Amino acid sequence: MTNRQTMNNPNSKPSQYRLPLFVGGAGVIMLILGFTIPGWGWLAWLGFILIFAVAFTVRLWFVGDWIPTLFAAKERDNENDLPPPPTV
Repeated sequence: MTNRQTMNNPNSKPSQYRLPLFVGGAGVIMLILGFTIPGWGWLAWLGFILIFAVAFTVRLWFVGDWIPTLFAAKERDNENDLPPPPTV
């Protein structure tokens, strides 16, 4: 059986996706309310902008932490590791 981390563990850190989750959830609620309440179309637009902004920032965090193996420093130092060019 594995030990589960508790909330009182001093080494535990909150997830970096906690704030975007709440902001995206608020955007979804605003989007739904903006379509259901007559005359509040601006709320739907604001919800759409929030959802779009959260999706874009989460994508930047995910892609920013990922480095393709072709561009990794250990492969860039030695040019003999690259595959030969394709032949016609």
